Amino acid sequence: MNHHSGAKSAVKITTSVASNATHSHEIDTAGFKYLAVDVIFSAFTAATASYASVLKVQESDTSGSGQADISGLSITAGAGATSGTGALARFNVDLRGRKRYLTVVATPGNTVAIATDARLAKADVHSYDATTTGANDVKSL
Repeated sequence: MNHHSGAKSAVKITTSVASNATHSHEIDTAGFKYLAVDVIFSAFTAATASYASVLKVQESDTSGSGQADISGLSITAGAGATSGTGALARFNVDLRGRKRYLTVVATPGNTVAIATDARLAKADVHSYDATTTGANDVKSL
């Protein structure tokens, strides 16, 4: 099964997120059946017991409001990170039966940059060029 046919990307980068702050990324999933999201934490300046104190996915039928946690799509405390290393967590989501807007929420264990790389796949209408795939450039063989 090719889950990445008709794929589209959506990326958000926050250059500095404090341990008492939150990085959030809302993704419009309309017209897609699968979603894979990588949450990438830059290298930590000091060791931390957990790379994330909050790491979850929420859903809503309305953009910007009404988000509710999705059961089974949360990490309560990511494994510790040593000084100089980063971390990566991945959520794989079957979108069938889900609400339209999914929001990734991440609070780091230490001040870091956080990037979310969302890849929507199995589109109802396939994307082939930079505009429709959410990329700056697209090359295919």
